[in-house]
Amino acid sequence: MYDSPHPHQRNIIQPSAAIYSRISSDKTGAGLGVERQEADCRELAERLGVSVDHVLVDNDLSAYSGKPRPAYEELVELIKTGGIDYVLAWHTDRLHRSTTELEDYVTYSEQGHVATHTVKAGHLDLATSSGRFQARIIGAAARYEVEHMVERQKAAKLQAAREGKYLGGQRPFGFEPRRVSLRETEAALIREMATAVIAGGSYWSVAVDLNRRGVTTQHGKEWNALKVRNVLIRPINAGIVRHEGVDHLAQSPAILTKTEWQQLHVAIERNRRKSSHPGVYRKHLLTGFLYCGECGQALRHKSKQQRDGSYRTCVACGTTDSETGLMRGCGRVSRMSDPILDLVTDAVVYRLSTPELVQAMREAEGTSDTIEELRTRQATIDARIAEATSDYYINRLLTRDQFEATKAQLDAELQSISRALGRETSLLANAETEADFPATWDNATLQWRRTILAELINQIIVHRRPRVPGYTYPGYKQWRFDPDLIEIRWRV
Repeated sequence: MYDSPHPHQRNIIQPSAAIYSRISSDKTGAGLGVERQEADCRELAERLGVSVDHVLVDNDLSAYSGKPRPAYEELVELIKTGGIDYVLAWHTDRLHRSTTELEDYVTYSEQGHVATHTVKAGHLDLATSSGRFQARIIGAAARYEVEHMVERQKAAKLQAAREGKYLGGQRPFGFEPRRVSLRETEAALIREMATAVIAGGSYWSVAVDLNRRGVTTQHGKEWNALKVRNVLIRPINAGIVRHEGVDHLAQSPAILTKTEWQQLHVAIERNRRKSSHPGVYRKHLLTGFLYCGECGQALRHKSKQQRDGSYRTCVACGTTDSETGLMRGCGRVSRMSDPILDLVTDAVVYRLSTPELVQAMREAEGTSDTIEELRTRQATIDARIAEATSDYYINRLLTRDQFEATKAQLDAELQSISRALGRETSLLANAETEADFPATWDNATLQWRRTILAELINQIIVHRRPRVPGYTYPGYKQWRFDPDLIEIRWRV
């Protein structure tokens, strides 16, 4: 409700008026459009001899979109409660383009004896049948104008998509304005990002690497996991213009090959499945590998405050279940994580530098015949997808339902083959010789290193120091790391 005087208590010499102004698109946020509307309405108020007691503005809100307009709702409340005598607007289409909204406005204005004056459309006398008829005609014409404009825009978008043309919007990362050519420095980064994700890297690890190197988005901002994902999933990267679920060949050059695009889709689906479970973005290399030597419970990383006030990461058995509130594990084993990490890293790098082990791992990955067979099957399915696409879009031999069912089945087979290829080829792809492994390990992503650990290590058991009668345990800051209490159970 509003603190407005009753109509009979107002100054009858100068009636009260509210100016309503609106602009549907204000990309700069400057509000210049509504300022011009207000200035014209104030001139109108002077000519009418009314007092402008309220200025209500909806900036960057369309009357046609159906979204709430707070200022318009406030205006209606003023009309319903008798808070004003006049409504001043630049044009009737600033007030409403919905016939339902118009009918409510007419009813409230008639009941409250509120007059509506506009700069461009003149006076709307909603107290008379002819005035209401005029308002409805203007409203219907405004709605027709909007609907016709939307139809033209949709038709233009569809035609542009069919021709593979630029559909508008901001300059995408990797392309020059209007997407007519590549910005090679950014396109190279997209290929690099795609390669990392295909190899098993997470969006987060890619973002961290880009930020570390000082690479920014096209807007000069830092990267995060969502921004990396949004760049990689764009069909335009593969030379595709997607409009309303239908793919068209783009006129702009492709950044990724067809095979890379398909492999990337497999990786994106893998990341999507992982993101549906808590804790997918691992922060620690050894999470999931460390187990308590007393009870067999998985050890958890946690930050532990030291006596000097600093914090260090440790691994410990004994955590509280978030659902039951009960303690899990014996709680008898706890270690600082850094010494364990150093020990495991040295052991893994040493093993990866051993020619016999590397040869065994490469043999376990798959033979060249297996890889060649998978690639042959992949090419066959690619051809079948192309044939089905041609039969639907060009030859009209398939219905939409038949095409979608066929493509879904082939896509599923293709994803299965891509996953198999990834398992066969990606594990040791980052190092050419055994001597490369120390440098490769240091420069690799967390996800890649975890993949290597999963192939090499089954479990890492952290044993409790045995109780020895008469043994005096060291005091604060006198503990020494005992590598004999760390048992690595190797797979290979």
